[in-house]
Amino acid sequence: MSKAAYLHLANDIARFLLAEFPNLRSHPDKSAVIQAISSQNEVFSLDLTPFVAKPAPATAKPFFSGVETVSALLSAYQAARCSLPFETDLAKARENLSPYAENFQQHILARGNAGLTNAQAKLIAEWVEHLDVYCAVKAVESFMYSKADLTLLEIAPDCGWTVHYDHMAIRCGSQNHLDAERISELLRIKHGYMTPQLPGEAYYHFPEGWNAYPMYKVLENGQVLRLFIDQSDGDRPEQIIQHWNRIYGYTAHHLGLRATRLKEHTRIAVPLPEVMHAMERAGIKVMTPTGMYTEGLLEQVFTQPEKNTLIPEQLKSEIKSFGEHLVKTIENAKLLELVSRRELPPALAKRYFALYHLAYDPRHPLHSAPVYQYFLPAQAEHVIKTSQQIA
Repeated sequence: MSKAAYLHLANDIARFLLAEFPNLRSHPDKSAVIQAISSQNEVFSLDLTPFVAKPAPATAKPFFSGVETVSALLSAYQAARCSLPFETDLAKARENLSPYAENFQQHILARGNAGLTNAQAKLIAEWVEHLDVYCAVKAVESFMYSKADLTLLEIAPDCGWTVHYDHMAIRCGSQNHLDAERISELLRIKHGYMTPQLPGEAYYHFPEGWNAYPMYKVLENGQVLRLFIDQSDGDRPEQIIQHWNRIYGYTAHHLGLRATRLKEHTRIAVPLPEVMHAMERAGIKVMTPTGMYTEGLLEQVFTQPEKNTLIPEQLKSEIKSFGEHLVKTIENAKLLELVSRRELPPALAKRYFALYHLAYDPRHPLHSAPVYQYFLPAQAEHVIKTSQQIA
């Protein structure tokens, strides 16, 4: 499909949104971009052009298909992890990790082995088998460690929801060591990820002292994979991401999940407040949401962090030298990010999937076609700030 087809679809999506939602407005110079206005009258631009990609296979399926027990899930995880190079297979990527980072990784697996039921293991495997190896491995770690992540998977059937992978954030070290650059290159060369063709989506920089590389992949089953590879700025020794990396290695800072449902043969997004309330009823506390000004194009909230009180005192003392506040916030080991993205109406969704030579079927549980594909830097700032709150 030509790049012109991507832009043509984006223009039509923009026209649809502007006719449907009066609070959104057109961009003065770019027909494929719409603008949203926050309650503080801040203007945010959203480029609606889908990223150009050739669909890749769901490489996790051979490992996780048919898994029905905890032991089988752990075996599948180990086999998938060994099938391709990961971060800690790179000597340079290990240089600034603490010895505890390896212990933390082993603790995750031991926690899953001791705490999961066979039914939960089967549920996890059936969900991750539709991903690639990289995201499946990281997601299994998340589900084993985070009660919130697993809770969403468990309540979804009773709510009539399909739970979709939205994105994952991998905390790297410092730009002094080119840590995020190294991992982005690994993902590009060994795992088939790419940066989108839109210049503004290749790299984000934040005034709070950190930066990130968004990366993307579309799979042959229709699943879209997003990664957010972040690190601390080189001149900000107090910025927390590098300290999270040192203690927790390259385990995901958070897994972003969202829900859709079928309504009259059309796939629609479950609004974020509905997901939040359902999680709270299940005993999972949520924090401060953002994105309500986008008419549902991208709304996000973190659940309360999964606390880790097992960090060695020596490591805490070392971290304290960079800032007193880090001693407690560093215990925010893992989060779930709840996301909601408005779905395209069927006619536009069909054209969206056709860009990737896929036939759209709204009943297919992986055929979610969000209107907006990317991240919003202002919301990334917000969620990172809330992820550091001390519960």
